[in-house]
Amino acid sequence: MRGLSFIIEDELYTADVTSVMKVIRNMAVTSVPAVSESVIGIINLKGMVVTILCLPALLGYKRKEKYGESDLVNAVIFKPLTDGSDQMGLLIDSPGELIDIDDDEIQALPLNVSYEEKNTISGLSNVDGRLYRIIDIISIVNRFSESSSVTAQNKQQEEHDEE
Repeated sequence: MRGLSFIIEDELYTADVTSVMKVIRNMAVTSVPAVSESVIGIINLKGMVVTILCLPALLGYKRKEKYGESDLVNAVIFKPLTDGSDQMGLLIDSPGELIDIDDDEIQALPLNVSYEEKNTISGLSNVDGRLYRIIDIISIVNRFSESSSVTAQNKQQEEHDEE
């Protein structure tokens, strides 16, 4: 696997480079009300609305801060999985480099990891003495899509209850 590495909260991650569309730097993010804790906000990327997710929140940790209209972010933008699917990206601290990982060097996650980690990280690899967590973008998109539809259903139910 050829991976694009990046740093999030002093931890090394990588994603299959074939799933990456673009790395953006210093782009304004627009916050969105009443969304999941894992959503930082949205950006406009050449006319496409891209949802930016917070990996630590996806892993079940608290976000360090809230982001507003004047905040600039770095993110890895992923290619859509299917035609018409939502465009998504992950907030990163900084991009790294391209790394090569042999398939037989990818280790399974330990048994004691959380549900969130099992559905976000597909494996681990030690490259040049550094541990990389391999992002499972398909699972992230599926989890986000499920949670978005649940959030929308809850909001509709709340509006109905108010009537």
